Amino acid sequence: MNHVELIYKPNERPMSVAVLLSGSGTNFVALHREQKRLEGLGDKSYGRIDVVFTNIPGCKGAEIARELGIPTVSLSSKSYFQLLEKNPDDDEIRDFYDASVISLLENVCIPDLIVLSGYRRRLGSLFMSRYRDKIVNLYPGDTTKTYLIRGVDASIQALRAGEKEMKCTVFLAREGERFGPAIVQSQPISLEEFSEKDSREIQEKIRREGEWKIFPYAVHHLIAKGRVGIDEEGSIYVDGIKMPEEGYQFVNKIT
Repeated sequence: MNHVELIYKPNERPMSVAVLLSGSGTNFVALHREQKRLEGLGDKSYGRIDVVFTNIPGCKGAEIARELGIPTVSLSSKSYFQLLEKNPDDDEIRDFYDASVISLLENVCIPDLIVLSGYRRRLGSLFMSRYRDKIVNLYPGDTTKTYLIRGVDASIQALRAGEKEMKCTVFLAREGERFGPAIVQSQPISLEEFSEKDSREIQEKIRREGEWKIFPYAVHHLIAKGRVGIDEEGSIYVDGIKMPEEGYQFVNKIT
């Protein structure tokens, strides 16, 4: 039997979470809202957002974090690479930047989990190694679908593939992979009566029915409670049970 290592082992304190974002921070807000709900219930096992980092100082998500009183740190990636006159895709310089990010984060806390909430920078090998199997991300589509390509909204690709419904996925970020192993997927989200021209409406529906439910669920109710593990082959386990490629299938209730 393969050895399974928990992504997080619960103890007497909440799981320390660092959120990385670059934009509006809507998923960050959903995570924080569920955190405060659990705190209000007296729950002792949940993810506590201890720090927010942004590579775009002044973005809406960072402003919200400051208003909520969450320690917020930033380092402009655009200014950083312009100052050094380097290409942002230079792997060595990327690691220099990420080292600065790590220092900023760990000056506030030592995170148990990194949550990418619309973070629009590719993480380098240094960052991925530092927090191996501790970084989660969300994709507004089904990461198991073979028709997915970069640069096109997942919902548009689903429509073009003739899909009548779609799911979104929380996955574990892994170095060298576009999508790491899926942790949890949303319930099916209907695409009936939508066309490509309705992309904005579809995105809002995906956020409301998918993203804002499964991201808090994955962080607070699966990982923080010690329910998610990974083996040497990269397979995900929930409650000791090996998950299929698509991960744990979310139902619209807290379990």
